[in-house]
Amino acid sequence: MRHSLLSKFQGTILGAVLGDSIGLQYQRQLVGIPPQTEDLEPILPLTKHQQLTVGGATFALNTLNSKIPSGKDSSASGRLAVACAQSLIRCSGLDLKDWRDTWEAFAKSEISHPPSTEFESILNPCEAAVAALPAAMFFHENKAKLREKIMLAIEVWPKENQPEWETAILAVEYTIARALKEKLDPATAIEQTIAYVKTDNALTELLLQVQILLEKGADLETAATHLCKSATALRERQGEGQKKLQTESIVNPGNFIPIALAFYCFLNTPEDLRLSVMRAARTGITGQLTCALTGALSGAYNGATAIPVEWRQVSSAAVKSLPKAEGREPSVWEIGSDATIVELANNLFAVWAGVYRPDASLDSAALARAVAAPYVIRPRKI
Repeated sequence: MRHSLLSKFQGTILGAVLGDSIGLQYQRQLVGIPPQTEDLEPILPLTKHQQLTVGGATFALNTLNSKIPSGKDSSASGRLAVACAQSLIRCSGLDLKDWRDTWEAFAKSEISHPPSTEFESILNPCEAAVAALPAAMFFHENKAKLREKIMLAIEVWPKENQPEWETAILAVEYTIARALKEKLDPATAIEQTIAYVKTDNALTELLLQVQILLEKGADLETAATHLCKSATALRERQGEGQKKLQTESIVNPGNFIPIALAFYCFLNTPEDLRLSVMRAARTGITGQLTCALTGALSGAYNGATAIPVEWRQVSSAAVKSLPKAEGREPSVWEIGSDATIVELANNLFAVWAGVYRPDASLDSAALARAVAAPYVIRPRKI
């Protein structure tokens, strides 16, 4: 194997968390928000084209009126992903009751008013794909089981557009699973993903456009503009069909743009996580989501060793600069430093591998290694 499975588990979560952080910092640079500490240097230089506006619709979150999340309000999908990973670790698998309790606890923490049908508006399909990353990692070895467990997991999450959710989640999680098994061929990744999703909708249309852009060697600006125009055209086409059928469209093509851009940025430079995430940030389009998805895809493919050390140092510095809120650890995903992120990935991997007590310290005397001659029973002295 090019990289150990443990390294790929670590790379998936670290890539998503640090990608989210890079996207947030770049968005802050775009709107002129200074770093929260003098130790933080701008990670990416600002580009000439800071946003893409197509047909009067702005797809970027980089204006002064944009909602730039920070502190405890940032990256709800990431916090849900952490809670889901902890549920899988706690229950040694997918326990639907605990999974539902995890969702309800998360929803109550995100909404100030009592639980209601408004839960449906918390996560869009791309955010749901980020939140489901731990499930993809845990059930990656069998694609039939992966589909079954993902379908069970998202049934617990209230949603408005089930086909939209299923397509987004399955597309991302199947690609993650293939990368973890080292069966992902960048040249055929999109073709295999579309075949696995088994759905013909806006996302598959956009992914086909990504494949064409990759084959033509289109640059980043051309790709981003083309995908935005394609999403707008698909939306207009749906609008015409909606008028004829007098029904509401269940798929908003614009919701799929972060996934399409993440596939483009990853598959354009599959061996370079740093470059993939930097290019995702420079699109200026829903930066945190696009960067988190790109980081997860590239992290699963390249392992934790591909993540720049300076990014982890900058992330740790940013965490220290954030105030604690309600007794929780300050972080983009509220799980503290990168060491805590690695520990979470290690525990998830350990439970997947069948370890009975994944939280036991590796330095404890009970886990000290014993060495003896083969086929000889000897008392173990600790």
